[in-house]
Amino acid sequence: MIDKINSMDTEILKLLTLATSEKNSEKTLEDYLGASNKHLYVKRCNNVAVGCIGINISDGNSLTITHIAVGKPYQRNRNASEMIDFIKRVYKPSMIIAETDNEAVGFYQKYGFKINSLGEKYPNVERFQCSLIINHHKNDVSKGQTKKL
Repeated sequence: MIDKINSMDTEILKLLTLATSEKNSEKTLEDYLGASNKHLYVKRCNNVAVGCIGINISDGNSLTITHIAVGKPYQRNRNASEMIDFIKRVYKPSMIIAETDNEAVGFYQKYGFKINSLGEKYPNVERFQCSLIINHHKNDVSKGQTKKL
């Protein structure tokens, strides 16, 4: 079950810590709760929060994944993919964009996102822009490919 977060929740703060940091998780959640174009969703299994996904809707056709996190015991079980599938079904975007690091770029590539290196955005940390073009008419997703710079 995937639900929208509408209030402060310590379980969600714990998940957000995986995508941000402990000192920033409360402010991040407050930002989601206070903005009309940002939404945070939680995926629960057996009443346990296993993952969360935050989005920013920039216009009617595209959205940005601003945060995605899955608790360690629940990783590699399609939880992150199911959250992206949910976002695609609910919002029907023509494009989804995300930015990530080396740790998660493989996930996005496997899902079908096109990957572009942004170089070292922070010292010793390579960042990647991931984009997924969605064709709703054919129920088809463009194939992702890696582009090295």
